[in-house]
Amino acid sequence: MVADRSAEGAVAQETETPFGALSVLVVEDESFTRMVLAKMLGTLGVQAVHQAADGESALAAVAAHAPDLVLCDVEMQPMDGFGFVRALRASPESRSRTLPVVFMSGRVDGDREAAARASGATLVLAKPVTPATLRVALSDGMRAAQPS
Repeated sequence: MVADRSAEGAVAQETETPFGALSVLVVEDESFTRMVLAKMLGTLGVQAVHQAADGESALAAVAAHAPDLVLCDVEMQPMDGFGFVRALRASPESRSRTLPVVFMSGRVDGDREAAARASGATLVLAKPVTPATLRVALSDGMRAAQPS
């Protein structure tokens, strides 16, 4: 007799990944990059991935989906990542003021990191993003969200 182990496998997968219960919003103006990031997040075990193409639609997505973490491109139009984070941090919702935001940028240097932190971003992830760097960013972003 062959047993159906799909349910057992699903339970094992949920317990093996620390990201299974996470809800992540990907904010990226390039649709192909958004799709790749969503697939990478799925590979890491993230079950709920939401997407937005710019800062303005990301604000609506945060309100609609209440993600646990946001991965956000810096350079977008009409509202870039800096504008998005400033608007998020100015929100009357306390959750929005503390939501971890990981900026993604092709240029990561001291000035960019300082500007990101000044705007309210949690950390900066260098592009191109790999599964390994994404795993670290998720872990660090969620750790930063924990009260000390």
